[in-house]
Amino acid sequence: MNSLNQQFERLLKSASRAPRPAVPEAPFALQTRVLAHWRSLPAGTGDLANVLLPLLRRAALCACVLMLLSLAFSYRGIVAGEDEAVTLANSALDLSLLP
Repeated sequence: MNSLNQQFERLLKSASRAPRPAVPEAPFALQTRVLAHWRSLPAGTGDLANVLLPLLRRAALCACVLMLLSLAFSYRGIVAGEDEAVTLANSALDLSLLP
């Protein structure tokens, strides 16, 4: 390591040991004004998350319904499993497709 890197390392170490000043809390009057302004905004001026949230909820609900429907339609196949003849035919087909 050259001296420049050593000096830089010492500088970083000493900076990490320096006391950090406490961040003061915003005054009550400022908090009140900001909240009052935020509440006075019209309903349509919300950010993008407020616009997309109902769409996200519907998409999650549709995904859950599709998952439950696919489980319901394939339940008998999951529980019963494959027949021995089908398993034998599948393994023969798999072996014939191998190079």
